[in-house]
Amino acid sequence: MQDVLIIGTGMAATALANTLAGKARVTLIEKSRGFGGRMATRRREGFEFDHGAQFFTARSQAFQQFLARPIESACIEEWQPRLTTLEAGLAPYKREWFEPHFVAIPSMNSLCKESLKALEGSVTINLGREIGSLEKIDSGDAQCRWRVFAKQTDDQREVLGEFDWVLSTAPSAQTSTLFANTDFSQLSRLHDAVHLPCFSLMLGLAASPKFNFDLAIVKESPIALIVANASKPQRDASHSLLVHSDNGWARENFDADRADIEQQLIDASSSLLGLDAASIVHSDLHGWRYAKTEIAADEDFLLDEESQLAACGDWCLGGRIEDAFLSGQRLGLSLAALFGK
Repeated sequence: MQDVLIIGTGMAATALANTLAGKARVTLIEKSRGFGGRMATRRREGFEFDHGAQFFTARSQAFQQFLARPIESACIEEWQPRLTTLEAGLAPYKREWFEPHFVAIPSMNSLCKESLKALEGSVTINLGREIGSLEKIDSGDAQCRWRVFAKQTDDQREVLGEFDWVLSTAPSAQTSTLFANTDFSQLSRLHDAVHLPCFSLMLGLAASPKFNFDLAIVKESPIALIVANASKPQRDASHSLLVHSDNGWARENFDADRADIEQQLIDASSSLLGLDAASIVHSDLHGWRYAKTEIAADEDFLLDEESQLAACGDWCLGGRIEDAFLSGQRLGLSLAALFGK
């Protein structure tokens, strides 16, 4: 049986692990302390924010089938917010969603967390460990094998394990860095995918906001999206407001001073919503360098059978959570067929 390393615990990694469990010895290594990747939730000072992906849709039969059990176990629910569009100087206008939009319960990372925990005994999961490099092991035969090292913080090179296959579900740019010194034949294709960054501003308010929306699309502003987090199913009734920046604005300002970025977004939010500075009792900022896929690789996944390396993720197909699932599942099915030969 093949020893397989999956890098990450987001939706692509979740789909990959579910597909390969029982067909290989699977280990997942995640640099964060929790599951979910950009399906993320942060809790601070009594406030709660889904500060990454806000929702997801399910258009393919494969993803719908995967979601059937989480729906049955109430791990996800449909979200039906009041929608509006905001633009400074113009009257807001209502929007409509024409397909179901889902959120995970009780937080966005719960879908990946519960799906992977259900595989306990079939897969090994290591959280809070960041991979720094790969080294091909010269075994003297045709069998490929990789030694995986932790990111160095001192002179010691810590070995995290040895594997037949290394599968990265990280963003393409991070995968490119990790695979740079390997003989991965698809290395140039990793550069075909282009990402856009985003800032997440998390505002805790002294009282529940009296807005006539739960989710607002913002036009002609450094802000792109505003969400009343407590409007989502089974969220704590905290007065939490999540603000996503415009991706283009974030790209222009990503390396600027974070305190200045935070204040600019607070000022833009306050002006747009009529917030008094005294009403903001908590503020936090997170920068997502690889938040959105601007240009997809236009492949289900990238696979090199000879080097026994592969990459998958939302950036392969388009950027949605469902794209991440489909990319991971399709890579898993391809490898399962290969392992079965």
